[in-house]
Amino acid sequence: MRVTPVRLLSAALASASAALTLAPGALVTALWVGPQAVAAGIRGAAPAYAVAGAAIIACALIVIALYVSLIGVWRGRRGPRVACIVIFGVLALLLVTPAWPVVLAGWVPRLLGLAAFVIAMVGLVIAMAVDRRSGDPLRGWAPGIAGLVGAYAAVALVVGVVDPRIPQFPRAPWTPEFAGDAAPGRALPAQPPPAHPGLAPGQFATIHNDAWMTDAYADRSIIDPEAAEPVSFFAGGDCATLVWNAEGHLVAVCVSPTEVRTYVLDPRTLEPLASRQLAPRTVSARVLTDFSGGGYAFLDSAMRLVIPLPNGRIARYDSVSLEQLDEFEVVDNLQPGEQITSALPDAAGLLWFVGQRGTVGLLDTMSGTASSLVLVDPAFGPVDIENSFAVDESGGAYVVTSAELVRLDVSDGAPAVTWRIPYDRGERRKPGQTSQASGTTPTVFRDGAFIAITDNAEPRMNVVVVDATDAVPRVHCTVPVFSDGESATDNSLIAIGDSLFVENNYGYTLLSVAGGRTTTPGLARIDVSDAGCAVAWSSDEVAIPSLVSKGVAADGLVLTYVKQPSILGFDEWWFTGVDASTGDVRWRRLAGVGPLLNNHYAAAYVSPVGGVYVGTVSGIVGLVGD
Repeated sequence: MRVTPVRLLSAALASASAALTLAPGALVTALWVGPQAVAAGIRGAAPAYAVAGAAIIACALIVIALYVSLIGVWRGRRGPRVACIVIFGVLALLLVTPAWPVVLAGWVPRLLGLAAFVIAMVGLVIAMAVDRRSGDPLRGWAPGIAGLVGAYAAVALVVGVVDPRIPQFPRAPWTPEFAGDAAPGRALPAQPPPAHPGLAPGQFATIHNDAWMTDAYADRSIIDPEAAEPVSFFAGGDCATLVWNAEGHLVAVCVSPTEVRTYVLDPRTLEPLASRQLAPRTVSARVLTDFSGGGYAFLDSAMRLVIPLPNGRIARYDSVSLEQLDEFEVVDNLQPGEQITSALPDAAGLLWFVGQRGTVGLLDTMSGTASSLVLVDPAFGPVDIENSFAVDESGGAYVVTSAELVRLDVSDGAPAVTWRIPYDRGERRKPGQTSQASGTTPTVFRDGAFIAITDNAEPRMNVVVVDATDAVPRVHCTVPVFSDGESATDNSLIAIGDSLFVENNYGYTLLSVAGGRTTTPGLARIDVSDAGCAVAWSSDEVAIPSLVSKGVAADGLVLTYVKQPSILGFDEWWFTGVDASTGDVRWRRLAGVGPLLNNHYAAAYVSPVGGVYVGTVSGIVGLVGD
């Protein structure tokens, strides 16, 4: 067989370009997790996850087909050349879509990959025109490889059928299960917010723990993370809100592209004790970033689960049996097509609710009547409300729109604006954010005197603290955080004592952390005094893609969920404890490996007995004790 320079050059270009596709770890993970996701989606009546699993398999098979075709390309075979041209064309088209991270190794820039694929296609076309002699085929290679891949995927499919856990890849032998020092750090002084008369007692009633949205536990320690047992549960939805009922069971509200479902789970095993579909959802273009109609829920003072549902409804359920107790329709108090983002109780028995397009309302659950107003910014016009809000024991509500921080109070049974303070909404929706706005729920702290948010400024976002003690509230201080051009968050601040903790989510999307990638790192502590704000420390040691992290004052920790980059393409997710005094990582415990371990804007939680849980895009992962 005569080998021509054109054949060698085109084959070398094609092989080099193929090496830029999925890294080895990403490829074997995709072929293992994809079939499991298909099986789990079918078993759990979660069609979106079966489709996602099929898409993962398809991406892996495309890359495998490319490598198999290269054997024929080196031998000058026409069929394999055509196959490679087609595959490179498909990959190049994917690179101009948001799905581009699923076809490139984590270390490869997008433009480099696109250029390499185009050059490879051109080289193969030229080779087909110039080099018309081909070698004999190597028979048996393709069927043999297909058999191995099929057997591997079939085993994964069986695992997905019988295993109720989240589909995941086994831990690599060189990856430790635990690293660091599990001993608690220096405790931080903290007091829980005043008990809110409308919420369940303790700091276990909302996604942000309490009425002030502090995202902190003042009087709980977590269990030994090294000795704890990792557990997981495939729920077929993103389980953002977790609360604990009167029997100590975990109650999870999980939202998928097609439904809102809730579970009562054994907190030790995550075995479901009860489940109920609450409502169907309509698939939309914003399905991956739309948290309305089920993303936020709370446990009220009567231990009822209260959930805003699609189509302008708010329902209450028994948190043990999941029996529906009542339902209220407030669609007439919303704008056309508007969904409810979140709801919380006021101090006198009314129910605040906010809508995506700027509506703020009050529901009287005794009479079933509601009233509302629409917030409009004087400078920007219509606004949106993408996050939850805070309430205090006096009955006030603090709401962040896409332009302002607003306090509202009840006036003759209706919502009324008490004050409003604009903030810098920036010039763009930054990567990692769900809208061009503050990504935070307001946080009340320092005995209710201060309210904190972040803005969306350029080149760096600021932590903004408002002093609400005067008759006319004012901005107490602002402080920029993280690096120029790479500073954004879409999660609430943590408040412990006089300190705030803010994380960097810049660069996050569901696909941007695939194949060993991660986001721009960053976690910072801001100390607030009467004189202003100061950065106590800022760390780039941890990359926190999108978690609602939590403070654990008794252990002196920030509890978070980290994904470090992997050149081999393994998607490893870690429970992580960061020293709240220094910013150093104290410990890491592996939660699992694979794309379905991604928390996707869900939160971390500490249970009443110290267990650790994180909602994920497909269910729940946890660390539990005996």
